[in-house]
Amino acid sequence: MKKFISLVLLLAMALTLGACGRKAAPAPAAPTVTAEPTPEPTPDSTALVDAAAELYAQGKYADAFESLKELERSGVDGVSGLLGICSYFGLGTEVDADRAVTWLTEAADEGDVYAQYLLADAAEHGNGTRRDQDEAVKGYVKFVAAADGMSADERNFGAVMTALAECYANGKGVMALPSAAGDAADKAAAAADLTPFDQMALGTLYEGELLGKADTFKAEVLFKQAAGGIKALADEGNVQAQKLLGDLYLDGKGSLSKDYAKAMEAYLAAAEEGYAPAQAQLGYMYQNALGVEADYNEAMEWNNRAAQQGNAQGQAQIGYLYHMGLGVTQNLDEAGRWYSRAVESGNTWAAAMLEQTEITNPHANFEAHA
Repeated sequence: MKKFISLVLLLAMALTLGACGRKAAPAPAAPTVTAEPTPEPTPDSTALVDAAAELYAQGKYADAFESLKELERSGVDGVSGLLGICSYFGLGTEVDADRAVTWLTEAADEGDVYAQYLLADAAEHGNGTRRDQDEAVKGYVKFVAAADGMSADERNFGAVMTALAECYANGKGVMALPSAAGDAADKAAAAADLTPFDQMALGTLYEGELLGKADTFKAEVLFKQAAGGIKALADEGNVQAQKLLGDLYLDGKGSLSKDYAKAMEAYLAAAEEGYAPAQAQLGYMYQNALGVEADYNEAMEWNNRAAQQGNAQGQAQIGYLYHMGLGVTQNLDEAGRWYSRAVESGNTWAAAMLEQTEITNPHANFEAHA
């Protein structure tokens, strides 16, 4: 019995010593967690569009256009309006009325007020779309209704107020109302985002009677503000700017001395590119002997190029050549036909001249409206 107990004690001791000699198995290692890199913050798309719009407002049109195109390629919304404006006026890119109308249509559908105005202007003049006076009137009506309630902190406020002033001054989509035109023009003149084209348009309004009374001082201030930008754009080949530069030299505005030779040079650059308003101005200079000898054949050539594109000034000037028998056999019926076309395009001077032909050539013998 004692031997049995001793064996049990020895066995227990051996088991204890064995357990003490063995090391505990290590706990399984925790899985390694690799931290995901923190993504770079993505700039807010609105801020990016605002940055491009700021470049536009500063007159950095090429930079603005490239930024806007990159945003469009990235799928950012809200860039169609400025892209359409740049393309419509040739600011920072080539003039492309067809592409401009596409962008402007997208912007107008999104509620862009200025895009609505430019679409109406495109329909009136056949820029990038077919000429449609009814569609133009509808567009102007819609624009005026939206523009009247526009806030000064909204994008393109200056351009919208300039356009609104022109609508009230000329009765586009609304009854002509000089006081309302003047109010809109004053708001536009105080805006900080005017393009040289806006400044020229405002200056023209202020120097005339369409705002109720002329303000030649304010007009000249605006022409001075516009002159530098107009010259820069003209040097880049912008045909609208070349025509306006010719206007500044023709009348000696914007601190530029009257210079018929430089006016002719600017008009010719745009006219040779097919720009109808510049072609009509060349016709005007040739038939009025401004800086050149009177040349009625040359006048007819340039007037006709403009008139065939629907330019009212060119049509009216052809009417005058027939009316007075300058370079052609006097023909009051033919004069009346051309005056009538110009009147249909909104030329008020042609309307007054048409009355003269009807007085001189009694209606019984007059076939201009046939």
